[in-house]
Parts: sequence; structure tokens; C-alpha cells
Amino acid sequence: MKPVLLVFASVALLAAASVAAPRLAFQAYAVRDLCEKDFVGTLKAAKAMGYEGIETGRFFGLDAKGLKAACDSAGLELIALQLYPHNITEPQLGETIRFCKDCGCNRINVAWFKGSAENPNDWQLLVNVLNHAAEVCAKEGISVAYHNHDHEFKIRFGGRCVWDWLWAKDGGGALRQVTATPRFSNLVLQELDCGNCVLGGGDPVRCLAACPHRNPTVHIMPAIVDGKGLKPGEAGVGSAADRADWRRIIPALAADGTQWLVVKPTVHPDSLADLEKSIVYLKGASFVR
Repeated sequence: MKPVLLVFASVALLAAASVAAPRLAFQAYAVRDLCEKDFVGTLKAAKAMGYEGIETGRFFGLDAKGLKAACDSAGLELIALQLYPHNITEPQLGETIRFCKDCGCNRINVAWFKGSAENPNDWQLLVNVLNHAAEVCAKEGISVAYHNHDHEFKIRFGGRCVWDWLWAKDGGGALRQVTATPRFSNLVLQELDCGNCVLGGGDPVRCLAACPHRNPTVHIMPAIVDGKGLKPGEAGVGSAADRADWRRIIPALAADGTQWLVVKPTVHPDSLADLEKSIVYLKGASFVR
């Protein structure tokens, strides 16, 4: 199918499904070098491009109230904090909840657990931590989600990748369990990183179908195998080097109810060019409002 026809087909799918197009945010990690130098100025530049929200796991010397003030001054909604498992493990969980409340954020997306490729009990520790945190945070009006990288699709247990294993409901399998502890509970959401999914050999659309209505925020990271040699502006979403089929993926996200597309080109953290090219592509394809 020709590119123009693909665009019309994507728009038609959104219209037929009667769903709202997701809003656009960006991950501060994508421009972390610029944020270190001038956090508020970088946020305002992204806002001028058309971004409406920001997700961050780095605070650039600011406390919670300072982070909120910086986002407010730039006119950006702080849609989520991307934290590590230790940030939601007791006893630090209470401090993390207070930070969320002080910065006005009600989402925690947990990233980067490099569990064992040989022992699924290692990954069960992650499940137990997130299940507990999600239960505690839900009482405070805060959601907890797990964010993948590519290794969750490369490591396999019992014939299936770790990402599928984490969300399974079919018992312990190879786990040495005292009780029939499930995998992630229904309170734990997903933050699917579509680019990392593709790079790991997965299919984002299939992942959505397997766990529907569980991805309020999703990472739109260009699936670029090797960014060496790419100039700023050449490593954005929809670029020639990007292997992800966004014309297939994003309508599926919208139909599933995703609220925010979090754009994260990572090749040039000292440049806004890839963020700008990404939003031009996404708006030009009528994927977002």
C-alpha cells in the first residue's frame, strides 16, 4: 500500500473505532543533556513544538515542588515519573508517594529490571514488588505500571518471552512457590515501549491484544538498531532508520485507549532536532490531535 493510502487508512481506522487520538508527551531522557544545562528552557522549547506533556525519571537538581513549578511554567503536564524498582520497594515507597503528591503526578512507570535469563524466581521478585506497590499506591490515587526494554522480549522461559511470562495467569510453572502467587496483579498497568518491543523481536499490536486496555501511556521510541552516523534530525520517529511500523501500531494504541504517546528518540540527547522531526511526522500522519 502506498504511504498516502496508509495515512488515510490509519485515520479511517481511528474514526471507525470512535476513539480519541492520543496526546503527545516526551521523555526527558531523550534530551537529557539539554535538560542538565537548562531544564525549563528545554521544556519550553518542546512545548513550542506542540508537546503537551512530559515524563521524567531525572529531576535535574529539583525537589518535587521545584519539578512541578518547572513543568507548570513551561505549560506542560507532568504525566508520569519513570522510576526504578528500588524506588517503590519498602521502606522507600512512602517517600516516593510523597514525592508524587508534591509534584502533582499520579503515575509511576517502573523501568529497567535486568533479571536473570536462567532463573524465573529472579523475575518473581519484581512481580512481588510491583504488586505490593500497586496495591498501596492505588489507595493514594496513584497508578503503577511496568515499562519494558528489549531484553524482556529476548529472554525466554518455558517457550515464551519474559514479557508474556510476566503477565501470564496460568500458575507458577518453574517457580518454587509456597503459595500460588500470580504474576502481575490486575492493578499493575503496562507502559509498552513499542520501539524496544520491535528491537527485541516482539509485536506491539499483539502485545496490546494480549492485555487490552492496560496502556494509558506508551513509549514511541524509534526502533533504530545503530544510530552511529545519524545526524540530529535523522533519528526521530518515522525516520528512514526507524524499523517500527507506526501506521499499524498507533491506530491500535488509539483503539485500545492509550491516552499519551511518550516520544523518546535517544540517539542525540544534546539536540531537539529528533523530537521536532518526530512530532512533525506524527502530526503529519494525523496520528495525534
